[in-house]
Amino acid sequence: MNIPQQQVTDRHGEDDTFAPFWNDTPIRTYLFDAFSVLLPAGEQFVISVVESSALQLPPTSTLADQSRSFVAEERAHQRAHRLYNQQLEKQGFNVQEYEHGIEKDLDALRAKLSLKAQLSLAAAFEHVTAVTSRIALRSGGLLSTSASAQTRLWRWHCTEEVAHQHVTTDLLQALGVPYWQRIFYFLAASALMTFDVLRHLHGFARLDIARGRVSARQLRQATSRLLLRDSANLVLLAAGWAAYFLPLKTNAASGCQ
Repeated sequence: MNIPQQQVTDRHGEDDTFAPFWNDTPIRTYLFDAFSVLLPAGEQFVISVVESSALQLPPTSTLADQSRSFVAEERAHQRAHRLYNQQLEKQGFNVQEYEHGIEKDLDALRAKLSLKAQLSLAAAFEHVTAVTSRIALRSGGLLSTSASAQTRLWRWHCTEEVAHQHVTTDLLQALGVPYWQRIFYFLAASALMTFDVLRHLHGFARLDIARGRVSARQLRQATSRLLLRDSANLVLLAAGWAAYFLPLKTNAASGCQ
C-alpha cells in the first residue's frame, strides 16, 4: 500500500480542511497522538530486533523473506510518524523530550537483554499495536471516518500492522522462546506502553487547557463519551489484549519449522 501524502497540518484548525480535533473529540485525538510519540523509537527497536532475529534463520526461508518485508514497512511507518510528530512539536507539544526519553530507555533494554528477551518485548509491542489497529479500523471503531490527512495516515498504518503482526510471533516460535518469557515481557511491555500513552495524553490535554483550546469541562465530557460510546471498542480491545495469553498457533506457511 502506498504511503499517504504527509501533509499533516495543525489538527487544531489552522487549515480550514481540518476539524479542530481530527479524530472527532479531544480525547480520541490525544490518544492517537500519544501513540504516535512512541512510534519512531519503538519502531526502531522492533526493526533492530527483527533484523537480528532473522539472522538466526536460513536466509532463503519464507520467514526470513517476511522479516525483510516487515522491516521495510516498519521503516516507512517510522518516517511517516517522525513527520507527524514534527507537526505536534510545531504546535507547542514537547514531543522531542518524550521521544528522547523513550529512545534512551529502549537503547538501555537492548544493551541489557538477551535476543530472546528483546524479541519477546518486540512481539508484545506488535501485539498491542495490532489489537489497537483492529479496533481502530472496525466499523464504528476508534478512528474518525473523516478524510483528514491524519486519518488516512493512521488507516494505512493500522492496516499494515494487522497484516504483518504474525512475523514477530512466528519468530518467537522459530527461536524457541518459552511461554513464560513471552508472557513476562508482554506484561512489562503493556505496562510501559500504558504509562507512556497516558503520560503523553495528559501532557497534550494540560497544554491545550492552558492555551484555551479546550476546557477541562469539555475534556471531562469527551472522556465520558469515550467510555460510553466506545464501550464496545474498549471491551474488544481488552479481549484482544488478553488473547496473547493463549498458546501461539503454528504458521505452517512461514517456513520456520
